[in-house]
Amino acid sequence: MEQSGRNLTIATLAVALLAVALRIAAYDPWAQFHADEFYQYLEQGHRLATGYGAVPWEWREGVRNALIPQMLAGPQWLGTAIAPDGILAIHLARITFAALCLMALAGAWGLGAAESRRHALIALLVSAVWFDGVRFSVYILSESLATGLIVCGAALVLADRRLSLAGFLLALGVLVRLQYAPFVGIFVLLAAGRDWRLWRALILGGIAALALGVASDLANGQMPLRWAWANVAQNIGAGRAARFGTSGPFDYLAMLYAGLGPFSPLVLIAACFAGKRYRPLLAAATVTILAHSLIGHKEYRFIWLAVFTLLTLAAIGSVNLADRWSARKPGAARYALPVLCLGWCGIALSAVLSTGGAATQRSGGEITRAGHAAARLPQICGLAVPLQWHNNVIAAYLRRDLQIYEIPEAMLQGKAPLPPAIARAANAVLAPSPPAPGFALHSCQTGHTTKACLYLRPGACDPAPARQFERQTYMNANDL
Repeated sequence: MEQSGRNLTIATLAVALLAVALRIAAYDPWAQFHADEFYQYLEQGHRLATGYGAVPWEWREGVRNALIPQMLAGPQWLGTAIAPDGILAIHLARITFAALCLMALAGAWGLGAAESRRHALIALLVSAVWFDGVRFSVYILSESLATGLIVCGAALVLADRRLSLAGFLLALGVLVRLQYAPFVGIFVLLAAGRDWRLWRALILGGIAALALGVASDLANGQMPLRWAWANVAQNIGAGRAARFGTSGPFDYLAMLYAGLGPFSPLVLIAACFAGKRYRPLLAAATVTILAHSLIGHKEYRFIWLAVFTLLTLAAIGSVNLADRWSARKPGAARYALPVLCLGWCGIALSAVLSTGGAATQRSGGEITRAGHAAARLPQICGLAVPLQWHNNVIAAYLRRDLQIYEIPEAMLQGKAPLPPAIARAANAVLAPSPPAPGFALHSCQTGHTTKACLYLRPGACDPAPARQFERQTYMNANDL
């Protein structure tokens, strides 16, 4: 028994190291999965740290809290103080966030440990190697952080340990990602039931998280918690989210099949065998997917907490199924755990092959690199960027307060020339081909599908005729 425990400890440490190695391999400081990474978090953290940066409509309308930007502001301030011209600030911010997202691994292990260390090992393995878990861990998205917080809180509840901390983590997860409130609500209702001791501890922890949220809002000059109402009112009531596309009520089922790969039916079946203690989590994941299915605008990341939970429960359920099988086969128990490990690695690999993996899910790194390279040239006094590349060029990466001009979409589509006003206001343009006479090629950055080149013209900048194209002015006028 002692040898078995030592082997499990070694295996757990090995899996944890594998998880970190996979996330280091997936780390890319330049590319993004979604524009929120840059505009909602990195840019706002940079703005808090340096005093300048673009303000998108979400912040102008007050539909978000500042918890994530405030957390990123410290590393960005430190990186700017040490190396103001380089991207150390970006590295520190992204690595800090990725380190916090490792809480999801601890949460998966904790959920499994509520049953046994063997269950904990398989749950940790699945969360470590699943490619969505890897990629979401290195993206700066509220869903990534909220998943780690909530899963850790749920693990503490099931283990009946540090319940006030569990309440704090669960409530903080909702503050970080308001859309995960249905998950937390269903889980707490079913897990606590009539256990008033548990309710009392969770409420105390929740109040502490709420106090932190209020302090964050006040520090950001916001009315406490008003953002929660504004978020629902703007995104659902006013239909803001629908601007980014809508889809039918069954699209999340298709996303689940695509995300879980060809073995998705087996994964979902295994989740149902996790056991009675995990039913609150199974119900919470199911309700989350159903609730989000009623909302027109759908993105896979919106249900990532539910998907991560289902994967973790499937890992736990697979151990239960393996135990049932080995109980009927004398001598098979010693091989059950290694076979499960290999089986889950095979299922995870099949999901990578069927989807193309994390590399196909991110883009724009070449545009961001080109923008950063442009800002390093001291003679540049104005930078023009096609509107289609708007999401990839932000002040946080430029590393100086350089005026950016938005080029209308028609130029990149070849339907119109560079507006003369912008040609006068900016002496640098990012484009795939020469934007206008007088601009000469300086350098290019090439990605899988995009070539971002920097074109320069001699002379100074005259911003007066191009006021309407200045980034913040353009964003305000066009509700960006």
